[in-house]
Amino acid sequence: MALPHQPPHALSKLDAVVFGMPFDGLATLRGGATRHAPAVIRKMSMLYGGYNLDWDFEVFDYLTAADCGDIDVVLGNAAESYRRLEMAVAEIVRAGAFPVMLGGDHGVTYPAVKGLTESLGRGFGVIIFDTHLDLCEQYRNDRLSRASPLKRICELEHIDPTRVCVIGAKGPRNLPEWMPLARDLGIRIFTLAEVDTRGMRAVAEEALALATSEGCPPYVSVDIDAVDAAFAPGTNSVDVGGLTSREIIMGTRIVCERGVAGFDVVEVAPEWDGGSHITSALAARLVAEMFAAVAAKRAGKSRAWDFMAQ
Repeated sequence: MALPHQPPHALSKLDAVVFGMPFDGLATLRGGATRHAPAVIRKMSMLYGGYNLDWDFEVFDYLTAADCGDIDVVLGNAAESYRRLEMAVAEIVRAGAFPVMLGGDHGVTYPAVKGLTESLGRGFGVIIFDTHLDLCEQYRNDRLSRASPLKRICELEHIDPTRVCVIGAKGPRNLPEWMPLARDLGIRIFTLAEVDTRGMRAVAEEALALATSEGCPPYVSVDIDAVDAAFAPGTNSVDVGGLTSREIIMGTRIVCERGVAGFDVVEVAPEWDGGSHITSALAARLVAEMFAAVAAKRAGKSRAWDFMAQ
């Protein structure tokens, strides 16, 4: 997308700020250097311009965005890396923009949401596309790992778990205690079976209604492992039988159509893509679709992509 660069200390006149969070915590399956993802996602984003044929308008006529580079993480030190991320989010909020994060493993969503709630001084709903519920209290004595972000998010002062939704959860790599805990917390879990039965349109619309019940737009997090390995092989916790690329694009368009408090795409591991970088391309496409959805609201083009709405 060739976004202009603005350093974090000089952000101005922007609606959105993209940044990379090249942090890897503990691997939970085959490993994979998600710390390389921001650079490769940026590279693949050059495939996409501001004009989106599906919406038939120039996105950046209605939305200003810049890239402020990567967070200077400390590999192996989640607490310090997360503190630096929270500070960057605060800078973005002070500039009047919303954050767009390129992960990094899914653990980084927690400090992004934490920094955003603290900077705004209020809560918002959260919508997560994910195969896994990520509700571990700790994983190998680490409370900040990629296995725990949803648990940590639901503990935040300004976050109401009944306004948190997970779309696409499935399969035998979830722990048996997670679903009862999700029910106790009031999290709305849209399993992949529900998506299959009702369709992504209905599921995403319900999730958006739940997450914006107080009128504030949601924070949206896309864990790329929610997508079937046929479309997104480049991820740490790869699995089959997931969402299609079309479903994740439609879901992203719908849940972002009222605006976003923030957005991230995480768990891309470019080394598992071989030379294709198809997973990074999908991640970049989802950022482009989020921008289009947010800009469309301003341009009077909401649901312009939707043939059923014509």
